[in-house]
Amino acid sequence: MPTLLSRAFKMAFTSGFFVLHCFWWTPNATAQVTKADAQPDFRWLNGANYQQSSPLKMGPLTWTLLIDTYYGFAFNRPADHTIFPTTTAPRHNEFNLNLGLIGLEVTDQDGLFGKLLFQAGNYVDTITGTDATTRRGAYSSLNSLRHVQQAYAGHHFPGLWGLNVLAGIFPAYIGLDSYIPQENWNYTHNLLSDFTPYYLTGVMGQLYPSPELKTEVWLVNGWQSLSKYGEGMGMGYSVNWRPSDRLSLTHNLLAGNFESDQTRARWYTDSNFQWKYVQNPWPGIDHFAVAGVVDVGYNTASALSTGLPATWLGGAALLHRIEFNPHWASAMRGSIYSDPQGLVALSPPGGNQMQTGLIASEWTLTLDYRPSAWMLYRLEYRRDMANVPYIAGPGGITAPDGVREFKPDFRMAGDRLTANATLRF
Repeated sequence: MPTLLSRAFKMAFTSGFFVLHCFWWTPNATAQVTKADAQPDFRWLNGANYQQSSPLKMGPLTWTLLIDTYYGFAFNRPADHTIFPTTTAPRHNEFNLNLGLIGLEVTDQDGLFGKLLFQAGNYVDTITGTDATTRRGAYSSLNSLRHVQQAYAGHHFPGLWGLNVLAGIFPAYIGLDSYIPQENWNYTHNLLSDFTPYYLTGVMGQLYPSPELKTEVWLVNGWQSLSKYGEGMGMGYSVNWRPSDRLSLTHNLLAGNFESDQTRARWYTDSNFQWKYVQNPWPGIDHFAVAGVVDVGYNTASALSTGLPATWLGGAALLHRIEFNPHWASAMRGSIYSDPQGLVALSPPGGNQMQTGLIASEWTLTLDYRPSAWMLYRLEYRRDMANVPYIAGPGGITAPDGVREFKPDFRMAGDRLTANATLRF
């Protein structure tokens, strides 16, 4: 009976969102020009904060406070309450803290700027837990840095439409999604974002050749790493072009020796578009928007005795969002990722071996309610699938205390439902 009820619930939930999106689909709708179109407004973008300003701004100083809580339920009902794969809301049948942030940003102070954000929550474990580079040598551990979400200092120079240089720990937007779930169309992250860097440590230069074009160059320690595996540095760039307030095009590249096997090099490209294709089609609908991202990576062959061959990896994601008004919105998403050698996909916790030949996919449905600009409530349904056992099953994937012989229970599919509340100032 519980199985039948679960299936009925999943079918009803999925059908409701599908009908909702299809009902509001209007290929022949024409955009209406409003006064708001006169000023560029990119708060609709996936990965951007929709809040217009902070009530905690005091001159050049702006304080940040974010509390992201959730209740997660995995239909596989893992015995150890570990939801996998995910970086967001990783606990089953619990009320928990996903992410808490508090910090300060300095802007427009004699050309100087900087930011310091401290973090806590499950998110800290799922994201920084993938960084193994801190094990090289002493005085570089997650114990001292894992609770720092951003920490950088920079200088603004006159020239063209802006030139900035900053150094420290800063977010990476590879994979489309922002580090902060509140800024994204969906609560959990697409697979491309989950498998690629959320943060980079190093130096960044930003140049705005025109108001519509931003370019960045990066010199970093590595692939989502606070420290380094080898002696070389990771290098990359980002180009973002926004020809109008309804279209954003981005291309990123990150290259370097990012594994413990320093004989292997990786080139990784990430390209995405975001398009608000319909604005104010009729009363009750603010806009429709679509986004897509494609990642392609290549690892060279190993020169060590392991003899690992060269390999391609990458994936794609497609997102669609309906914003009805400032209070209500919904989004649909699907993503797929191929990682034949298990190089970038999330590694299971508890020392479990990473699956090779992995092809993972997911689709997600999200409903948003914003009673005010400072509060966000979300309800999200997600289904994960893989061609090999990769999703946490009923038996759990971490051993209970005192149990030495334990076989983790991985399955090829799993569903989850998450309720989220986020307060941000």
